[in-house]
Amino acid sequence: MSSFQLETIWVNAMLVKEIVEIKKGIQVFCDANTDQHSSRIWLSSGTTQEIESASDIIYRTDAFLPREPWREPSLTEYSLLRANEPILNLSSWDLGSSIGVVRFPNEVLAPLEAILENIRKSSAATLEECQFLDTHPERENAIAKVMKHVERYCLSSNRLQLLGIQTTLPGLTTVTSGYHNSIPKKRYDGMHLDSWDRDTLRRRHKSRNRICINLGCEERYFLFINLTLMDMFHALGLSDPEDIYKNYRGTSIGDKFMKSYPSYPVVKLKVAPGEAYIAPTENVIHDASTISKKYSDITLTFLGYFGILPYAKDGILDCVMT
Repeated sequence: MSSFQLETIWVNAMLVKEIVEIKKGIQVFCDANTDQHSSRIWLSSGTTQEIESASDIIYRTDAFLPREPWREPSLTEYSLLRANEPILNLSSWDLGSSIGVVRFPNEVLAPLEAILENIRKSSAATLEECQFLDTHPERENAIAKVMKHVERYCLSSNRLQLLGIQTTLPGLTTVTSGYHNSIPKKRYDGMHLDSWDRDTLRRRHKSRNRICINLGCEERYFLFINLTLMDMFHALGLSDPEDIYKNYRGTSIGDKFMKSYPSYPVVKLKVAPGEAYIAPTENVIHDASTISKKYSDITLTFLGYFGILPYAKDGILDCVMT
């Protein structure tokens, strides 16, 4: 082994050892029409695999959750998380490492909220209660009205996809669930990575991101670790190209990082009713939480290429994705 390789290993080892506090990485942009005064960001005490599953809430094997207690960030931490550049000065949007919060006008959401009124104040909307959404005569028009406004945030018209309306129970630490390893009952995922586009690790910064609108009547929270997959890859002391093919799609990088750095905090970002988050969920470890809610959590989600720029207009944004 050459002296250069030994030095590289030593530098990587020191880098890995020192990453115990939040680092500058993914940044949050809040549009001017969102609430700029109340607290919006909190940090966990790290992540944990010590999970107490209830009879109806069972997590996948080796799941990770944010570790309590939560706290507000220091001024230094806040400056690392919130973008310092005003929206009005933005000339481009980094698709793979930017998160945005935007507010939808009341008149845009009103038709859809009227359809959902009966379940918005329900404490546990069941699947049966929500089945009427698929056949409601005003559903398509209401969603089309929202989609028209979503186009204001489109960086490209390519591959815009409606994922649909999702209802979730209140009081959940994390909300995403699915079927794992042929087990017949759903398991909650905990902090995870999306793979709708099935891109490789090298291309995940170019994968589609999502816009997720809070249609409920209470605040919900988007949870994420503020490092991209490649940030985590390098923090683990891995190198390109030597280790890139061992982690071809990058799907295990997040778990390796959380296991190596259990004290690295999760960011909790408030999304108020009528607001939406824009996030690169194919390139960031994330989930959502309904932990403090009393009523059903309701969202409408689209996949595409979304961003916030100052010259948004009706239709596709005139910009270049970075």
